[in-house]
Amino acid sequence: MAPMPSKPTVSVLIGCLTLQPGFASPATEGAPWCGTEAGGASHLAALHRYWTRAGLTGIAQAAGARTTVADLDEDGVAVLEDRGDLVVRRNPFDLDDSGVRLSPNAAGGHDPARLALPLEPPGTPLGLGGDDARAVDLPFAFPFHGRRYSHAFIHADGFLTFGAPDAQASERSMSRFLTGPPRVAVFFTDLDPSRGGSVTASVTASRAVFRWDRVPGGGQINRNSFQVALSAGGDVDFVYGEMQTREALVGLSPGGAESLTAADFAASQPRSSADALVERFSETEKLDLVSVVRRFYAAHPDSFEQLVVYTTRPLNPLGGSLAFEVNVRNDVAGIGLERLDRTAEWGSAGRLESVVFMDSADTYRDVDGFEVLAHEVGHRWLSRLSFRAADGSASGALLGRGGVHWSFFLDTDASVMEGNEIDDGGGGRFETTDIARGYSPLDQYVMGLRAAADVPPFFYVDGADNFRPNRPYKSSSSPEAGVSFTGVRRTVRIEDVLAAMGPRVPDASRAPRLLRQAYILVADREAPATEARQAIVARIRSRFEGYYPAATGGRAVVQTHLR
Repeated sequence: MAPMPSKPTVSVLIGCLTLQPGFASPATEGAPWCGTEAGGASHLAALHRYWTRAGLTGIAQAAGARTTVADLDEDGVAVLEDRGDLVVRRNPFDLDDSGVRLSPNAAGGHDPARLALPLEPPGTPLGLGGDDARAVDLPFAFPFHGRRYSHAFIHADGFLTFGAPDAQASERSMSRFLTGPPRVAVFFTDLDPSRGGSVTASVTASRAVFRWDRVPGGGQINRNSFQVALSAGGDVDFVYGEMQTREALVGLSPGGAESLTAADFAASQPRSSADALVERFSETEKLDLVSVVRRFYAAHPDSFEQLVVYTTRPLNPLGGSLAFEVNVRNDVAGIGLERLDRTAEWGSAGRLESVVFMDSADTYRDVDGFEVLAHEVGHRWLSRLSFRAADGSASGALLGRGGVHWSFFLDTDASVMEGNEIDDGGGGRFETTDIARGYSPLDQYVMGLRAAADVPPFFYVDGADNFRPNRPYKSSSSPEAGVSFTGVRRTVRIEDVLAAMGPRVPDASRAPRLLRQAYILVADREAPATEARQAIVARIRSRFEGYYPAATGGRAVVQTHLR
């Protein structure tokens, strides 16, 4: 394979990438560093619409605040100052020990009213585990947004759907809430009844009550008790007891739509809405990434395929990770990405393809973090490939976490897109020997930098077992050197990939070799854009111009000038 760039000795393994010594993490221990998921652009655009309509952004600075600093370009970095339009304010959960009744209105939606409603005794356990769903028959035809339903699907993550279960197990996102099946979200967040508590049902001739009793949040040691009740007349009651998880979506959605009305359930507002009605509770301030991109284009040309955004303090709009990438436009076929163009929504006239969020610049004070940056840059194209298996079916064995990263058991030549360098020791014994060196030949094919004929055969290990160290490694596990295991070597050729995916269009003879990036630093009153923070981003920007060609084996270059 092409030579990979050298890097310092690796000593710390956290999340989805191995990072250089001294790399400080603002994320929860054990959480993945990369939050990239399919549909990120639509999710963040939906959040932007909600935040704007809820009045959580777009508000002038409070009286007495320091004078707004003008945007400026410094050492090749666009520095944007929040004016109340980029950083989203907190919206703390305020429905503890209370209830909300949502009643059908003449417009076809629902009107909220805050009431003193009690939690009812638990009913029959449904046996839900994490991300599970169960169908429950209703003894009445429940009216909801113009249709009637004879059964509901109860989901572990604090919601019901009608017509079909929500099969996704991805980010509990605003776009999922809006565009999935018709939904009643009493507390839509990551919950895990397999670790404690229970989800129960009590059904009578005119009322169905579903209760989450002392259910912990996903990855949390806490308890949450709440319920939703459906009445034959169409009322929906939300009731909350002790709530220790504080971030969630609450509301009703007709499904299959993008329009929404922002609610304030504690204030019983608004009235006469026909759209999805939703309130998003959050204990932390977040960045409105769509507003950042639109502000950038107000003073800069639309001549970049990718924007890379840093902040002066942690403001991750997705949470639970450090960095992520979203595809805004894609017209490349054969790489597992849907064709899409949401550029207008993000303020571009059609050039922008991708936005990378890297979070706080302070995280990179002592290191460049190129393993993270190159990983997120690569998500513009990677990693979503299947291949034709021996039985003729399309296999997803190459993929690991979220279906957008390489499998732990794939020999990726130490790709920054996860997987490992795997040594075949013979006799069915394998060992991982290196990680995160650069873009492999397979990566380069997907990026349009290498012809299919130039991709050598590669392999993954099937039926991995007998791990040393003795831990339960999975395809979604983080890359890690020094892990040995047994299994069966399965060789894959690029022809097998083409049989499942079709050819890449445009191919390497027509795909661009130049990636134009712009680097952005977002500051606010809490954490100003000091010279030191600006210097961090400027250093990363200039050094990445040398790292990227080496990581692609000399097959591509990146340009990071703003003009």
